[in-house]
Amino acid sequence: MNLLQCSLLLTSNFSDDPLFRYSFQGTDQQRHRGMEAYFNAALDYCLTEGEVILAPGNAGVLAWIPGTVFPPHIDPFKMTGQPAYVLKAWERFNTHEQTPEALISQFAKNFAYIWLLAVDFSVRGRGYGKWLLDSCTEQAREAGLQEIWLSSENENSLGFYEKAGFTVAASAEAASGLTT
Repeated sequence: MNLLQCSLLLTSNFSDDPLFRYSFQGTDQQRHRGMEAYFNAALDYCLTEGEVILAPGNAGVLAWIPGTVFPPHIDPFKMTGQPAYVLKAWERFNTHEQTPEALISQFAKNFAYIWLLAVDFSVRGRGYGKWLLDSCTEQAREAGLQEIWLSSENENSLGFYEKAGFTVAASAEAASGLTT
C-alpha cells in the first residue's frame, strides 16, 4: 500500500468520525480533499519521525510517533497551494487538538502516541486492528517506550480500545464542543 492508498483508507474510515465531521466541512468532495491532504501530511510526518505499520494484505494502517516528537507538527509547507476551505478545516482541527495534546503532555511519560489507526470496513472484526495495536506495542517496547497513548472523540471506538487493554486516562471538552 502506498501513501495515497493509506490516505484514501483513512479518509474513508474517518469520513463520519465526529472530529473530522466538525473540522472538514463543505461538500463531500471538499471534505475528502481536505482529509486526504491532512492524512498525507500526517503519514509523511510519521514516516519521518515514527513508524507506519501496514496490516497483512493492506487491510489497515497504524501510524505512531514517539513522545519525544509529540505533539505532532505538520510542516506548513505541506499546506502550500491548498484551497482556503482546506486551510480553514486544518485550523479547526488544530484548535480542537490543543485539548487532547495538553492532556497527554500533562500525564504521559516515555510514551508512543498512536496518531492514526484504520482498518478497511470489509475486513473489520477479523483481528487486524488488534494486530496493528500489538505490532505498535512491540515496536514501542523495542524503542524503549513504556506507555502508549491515543486520543479519540468517537465513542464507538472506545470498546475496541478497552478490549485491547487501553483505559480512559483523562477526558475533557475541547473547543470544538467534542469530548476527547
